[in-house]
Amino acid sequence: MAFNHTDSSQYVFGPDPDQNPAQFFFNPPKIKSFAFTAPNFGNNLRVSTIKNEKLAALVELANEQGRISMPLAYGMGFVTGIYENLVPVLSSQVGFMEFKKVGIVNQNRTAKYTVKLFNQLVWSIYLSGDPNVDLQLADNNHIVGNNASRLCVVQVCKGESPAYDDACGKYPIDAKLSGSVDPDRKTGTYAFNYETHGSSNSGSTLVWCLPHHQVTLKEDIKKRDSGMQLDSPTNGPMRGYVTDKLEFEVPNLPLDIGFEPWTAVDGFGFNPGNYTNEVKQLIGQIATEEVEQDVAGQCDLDSMYFGGKQLDKYAYLAMVTHFVLQDQNLTGKILPKIKAAIEKYASNQQQHPLRYDESWKGVISDTPPDQDFGNSNYNDHHFHYGYHIHAIAIVARIDPSWLTANDNLIKNYALTLIRDYGNPSDSDPYFPQFRNFDWFHGHSFAHGIFPSGDGKNEESSSEDYHSIYALKLYGQIINNQELEMAANLMLGIERTALNYYMMYTSDNNLLPQRFTANKVSGILFENKIDFATFFGRGTVGDEFVHGIHMIPITPMSSYMRGSKYVKEEWDAKLAGIVDKIPDGWQGILKLNAGLFDPKYSWKWFSRPDWQNNLIDPGMTRSWALAYLAGIGGAR
Repeated sequence: MAFNHTDSSQYVFGPDPDQNPAQFFFNPPKIKSFAFTAPNFGNNLRVSTIKNEKLAALVELANEQGRISMPLAYGMGFVTGIYENLVPVLSSQVGFMEFKKVGIVNQNRTAKYTVKLFNQLVWSIYLSGDPNVDLQLADNNHIVGNNASRLCVVQVCKGESPAYDDACGKYPIDAKLSGSVDPDRKTGTYAFNYETHGSSNSGSTLVWCLPHHQVTLKEDIKKRDSGMQLDSPTNGPMRGYVTDKLEFEVPNLPLDIGFEPWTAVDGFGFNPGNYTNEVKQLIGQIATEEVEQDVAGQCDLDSMYFGGKQLDKYAYLAMVTHFVLQDQNLTGKILPKIKAAIEKYASNQQQHPLRYDESWKGVISDTPPDQDFGNSNYNDHHFHYGYHIHAIAIVARIDPSWLTANDNLIKNYALTLIRDYGNPSDSDPYFPQFRNFDWFHGHSFAHGIFPSGDGKNEESSSEDYHSIYALKLYGQIINNQELEMAANLMLGIERTALNYYMMYTSDNNLLPQRFTANKVSGILFENKIDFATFFGRGTVGDEFVHGIHMIPITPMSSYMRGSKYVKEEWDAKLAGIVDKIPDGWQGILKLNAGLFDPKYSWKWFSRPDWQNNLIDPGMTRSWALAYLAGIGGAR
């Protein structure tokens, strides 16, 4: 098993290495600084995953001689190899330039060595568990034990520090997630509780925290700061803490953000009084035309993603007619249409029905893997199903009895989709817990089960938090506080993580300025960030790349996309191109501008010389106007 670490100084920028801002950067792959192995270990080798949990896994390499077990956990401070009935060997393709035995640490339980590779980088090696084994430099590519060991533990870490000496000998074998929300304080807490083996001088192991962790760490954990820093591949510098537990407190959870329009822009806020007769007259004129559209035809698509977007679009239209306009006639026209469209999916009568997959325990489309964005291979499930859940929550708010009609048809459908992508339960035998949301990274990943050299990825930060916002609203509708509060906590975590790793204000110093000048990530991989989308960059400028991180604009958008960021992005990248965009991406960017200037956006959407081709097929003009007027844009 090989492993490596790259510093930010090793980032590769491209495609033009001198371009500023760069389109992408990545960490050079396949550098085998170290590998755990043993003499003649390649013969009849079996590789297996003994345990695979949300935050930890156990990988085992074994043959008839013995085995090497490698416990893996998010944040682990050491790469640990547990040798049984083998001579421990560390190999390196980079090569060992210098090797030195430093002495005995950890109360005489652990031998310490340092090694400098030919790339001039220094690593520390710790050997515990068998005093009869000593490591020696055999040649420039191999460090070999002098004896076979019934059981010994080899730990490797980047650099040299007394904190490593205090934590060596102990390592995590599992990590459990816990969390809670205090509604009165609008604060959430969550923790990674590491189960460890071994003994260390400090009584704890060492774990690394990402930048979004560091700003929410509880004070008692901050006191265990090792003073060490280590670059992550695409999330900025990590800090090391000597602890067996990471606990965080997340303030300002969006408990008060519900269905109604909401904004964080100073001087603006939702007030039903903002819907004056003049405003309602304009919205009513537009809604009168929109409710006549072919809802059944527009929603009956060969894609769970595009179908879901249409369901959500018309659910929002029904919300406008029912709650804003309070027009029973218009609601009577649109509501039955959107109900029937959702019921077709709930009855599994859409063009490509869903089926349950016993291997990965999920519901997938019957499309081939190269269609519907790879839904059948688990790509983008939170994007796809989040639109369906959000639409269901809106319609159920209008008519709560609809959820349980037809023998719980809609309720059962919603529950199935939620269990697939956002299941809070860790004891569901049919679906995993939180398939898409990564509690350590602080956001979801969209990547499914396709192999990828740069790891998992996510393209749309906005459809990520929209899927969680959908869980929050649906939990509210069915009075499921566990689901609602879990979603609130996830949204609070994402707010920090997304604004560190995917949306870049001018003061972002976590990632290279050569890249953050793009203002948005594009596609965030675990090993690369690429200012692009999977479908192009734009027809005029880079509106696709920026816009995919905006859609859909909802009350949650302003919580996530703060006015400071949106204004910076607008001034730097969008103001000069927006009026040249010939299609619905212009409408997306114009509504997004309402997150810093609601009056500007209102003026654009309410103008008399309206052009329907400039609004995105996934949104209605009625909702855009209702949102902007609701927060005061028409005042």
